Amino acid sequence: MAHISRLTLMGLRNLASIELTFENTAPVLITGANGAGKTAILEGIHLLASGRSFRESRLQRLQQWQADQVTLFAEVENRQGSQQLGWQRHKSETQLRLNGENARAQAELAWHLPVQIFSPESHDLLINGPSERRRFCDWGAFYQHPPFLLAWRHYQHALRQRNHALRQGAPDKEVALWHQPLWQAAEQVDAARQDYCTALSATVATFAPQISDSLSDISLSYHRGWKAEEDLLDTWTQQLEHDRQLGYTQAGPHRADLKLRSQGRDALSIFSRGQQKLLALTLMLSQAKLLSESINESPILLLDDLPAELDAAHRQRVLAVLPQLNTQVFLTATDANSLPLNAMSQHWQLNQGRLE
Repeated sequence: MAHISRLTLMGLRNLASIELTFENTAPVLITGANGAGKTAILEGIHLLASGRSFRESRLQRLQQWQADQVTLFAEVENRQGSQQLGWQRHKSETQLRLNGENARAQAELAWHLPVQIFSPESHDLLINGPSERRRFCDWGAFYQHPPFLLAWRHYQHALRQRNHALRQGAPDKEVALWHQPLWQAAEQVDAARQDYCTALSATVATFAPQISDSLSDISLSYHRGWKAEEDLLDTWTQQLEHDRQLGYTQAGPHRADLKLRSQGRDALSIFSRGQQKLLALTLMLSQAKLLSESINESPILLLDDLPAELDAAHRQRVLAVLPQLNTQVFLTATDANSLPLNAMSQHWQLNQGRLE
């Protein structure tokens, strides 16, 4: 299982320079008043792993106004041994470090530090359209199928070139030059997603009832982005004129979606906001369980202000299933009593940007 043994955060939001060590993988609870910076600590871990914030699109806003730069560092123990990860941003330039060497891409850090976040923004997975659900699937496919990332990059490159040719009014033959490389990458992307989502569906079916009775019959299915009975190459040829009018490619893995159903109906249309939050959390925890079973690597879970998102009964059910996941968990709350953890857990109090 992946876990952080040492964490350093400097120049991040309203936090003082923080250096924490974790001698074991017991749950880590961070408490403090609203606005104290609890979420910023989780944000720093997520930023180090993914290169992006889960609540802010403009990274320059994460840097303290008086700080020269934001510096994040972690020592991580995972299935491949001990790793040292570094992320530093000065003005608009970002530097990545892995085991003392410059890293070429954020994916290198992500591979060694799988992280899942549940926060108020996690609701976006269900309400912000197919793009968020594709990202959710791709996160799992990235870890379960290592060739997936390269195939997805090749697909994106070929897709941009075909769309550019469409917008420029290029001849049909020139547009069609991109069909073969686009199709080859699309097959790999689609196969990895379908395999992953099939496994995830089985995990959700057994795991969801443990979280909530209202999720007992939830099901999910992967929709590939074109009709299952159609050949994708033929579809691009038949839709060429319409694609030309629109200026983009209508069919392909970039239009895929993850469909969620309950009682034979679209779950998003019949679930309350509270049920949707439970479903989002269940999907995330199911991903963690599947990753642990498939590649023997549990992601680090970041659970932000769980008491504000779930009622007491469901919080208790979530806390009861966490030990099954064999993962390091970071939780935040304003009141420690709202999250009754076991005696082995570590509790840090945040006061005026400083941890005690």
